[in-house]
Amino acid sequence: MRLKRSRLGAYQIKKAVPQKDAEGGSYIEYGPATPITAEMWTGGGKLQTEMYGNRLPNIRNLRLNGAYYEVPGINGKVTYQMRDGPGIAAGDGICIYAAADQDPDYQIVAIYPYTHLTLEVEKR
Repeated sequence: MRLKRSRLGAYQIKKAVPQKDAEGGSYIEYGPATPITAEMWTGGGKLQTEMYGNRLPNIRNLRLNGAYYEVPGINGKVTYQMRDGPGIAAGDGICIYAAADQDPDYQIVAIYPYTHLTLEVEKR
């Protein structure tokens, strides 16, 4: 299955890096932006309505263009490495409407490894 070229868009993905402040509290900082090409559509359907309920208007789906492979990580967290592209894991940030030099406006909630890598992202 191919992605429709007229619906492809350029987005920026930023790796989430957990940090600790001077008092021992943890927070997330984002790494540099890496461009990706994906097809985006809004959340909907019976399954996503049951999963997200009132949060459904904040959900977007992205289908990434390109080959990928799984990289097992620490604590069972899987990263999906795009060939000639970034590694993507749940919790990373993505700039859909924000500029690449700003903090990401969406966060990856779920990743589905189908023929094309499919992401569910939620507005932060």
